[in-house]
Amino acid sequence: MSRFRALAPVYVSVFLFVAGNSALTVLIPVHLARNGHLSTAAIGLVVGAFGLSSLVARLPVGLAYTARRGNAFLVAGAVLNAAAYALLPVVHGAPLFALLMALNGIGWSIATTAQLALLVARPPGGVSTAAAMGWFSGATGLGNMAAGVLGGFIADQIGLGPTFYVLAVTPLVGALLMVRTSQVLEQPAEEAERPSWRLLGQMPLALWAGVLVMFFINGLNALQNTFYPVLAVAAGLSLTQIGAASSIRSWASSSSRFGSGPLFQRFDPAGLTLPLIVLGTLATVAIPSVIDSFLLQIPLFLFTGLSRGLLRVTGSADAFDAVGDRGHGLTSALLYGGLDLGKIVLPVVGGVVANVWSIATMLRVVPLGLLLLYLALGLPARRRAAINAV
Repeated sequence: MSRFRALAPVYVSVFLFVAGNSALTVLIPVHLARNGHLSTAAIGLVVGAFGLSSLVARLPVGLAYTARRGNAFLVAGAVLNAAAYALLPVVHGAPLFALLMALNGIGWSIATTAQLALLVARPPGGVSTAAAMGWFSGATGLGNMAAGVLGGFIADQIGLGPTFYVLAVTPLVGALLMVRTSQVLEQPAEEAERPSWRLLGQMPLALWAGVLVMFFINGLNALQNTFYPVLAVAAGLSLTQIGAASSIRSWASSSSRFGSGPLFQRFDPAGLTLPLIVLGTLATVAIPSVIDSFLLQIPLFLFTGLSRGLLRVTGSADAFDAVGDRGHGLTSALLYGGLDLGKIVLPVVGGVVANVWSIATMLRVVPLGLLLLYLALGLPARRRAAINAV
């Protein structure tokens, strides 16, 4: 019970940050169209400002982060998020909307980089890095699952404008909970004085393997989110079945993350990374072969969700354990950067391949390409890291 009390405020903080931001992503296109009177092209550009600014800010935030600055970074990011949410109902015009979304992206990058670094620097309740990452990833998944329903329900009850004010509270409360429960580790003086570029160049190989795992899981997920519905509709599946398949994958991913906490308290997660990558790859590759049967797709989406959920934990835990007590902020930024890049790059690559051949062929070829990329880069990096650790 004491461990649960130590864990709860931290993961409620994670939930609030994710739920508030994810609810905003659901509501902002409606607000821009209905109240901002923007065209679809303008809406796309405005919404895209968030992802671009978040990605661009990741590395500078990671390089500037130190343990002593962790709480300040978290609060600063939360304030930027809250300001962006609260100002949305009062501004007009695409440039101002884009500016607020960029501000939100920068705040999100600062806050989430600091939040993850603080968590790993001092895992609550004395749990292992893998167990802490399991609960962290589970709270993230739960926030994403709850966001759409909660945001939509609140907006239906009180309107879009007031809902943005309600959402503005979530990052502030989340930051308060995290600051009150985190204990910032003192940094060695030599690290505080080390130039940022030297710290980046001295990151262990296991970290870069973890970044590649993050790129893999978000890239594979983006391929499925973008192209599976198109393929399934053409095969005669209903929208209900397509939505159910996505929900099955999300449920498997979120539940496996929560379950991984106690699991990785007892077992070393490092040995599971490659089998999970193979599982996610083969399950995705098999989807086009059973596209006419929703029932046969159910286990495949369960496998892809399980793979994604546990890889989010194993890849991150391996990276942080390899770094040790230094470089948590930069590690957090690089892992998030891998997630961001996978989500941005793979739909473009998949679209080009599908345009040349077909969606079915693309879903068979591109995931295998990702697997080969990991075998060529990530696996040797892990082996060299293991040899260096001996």
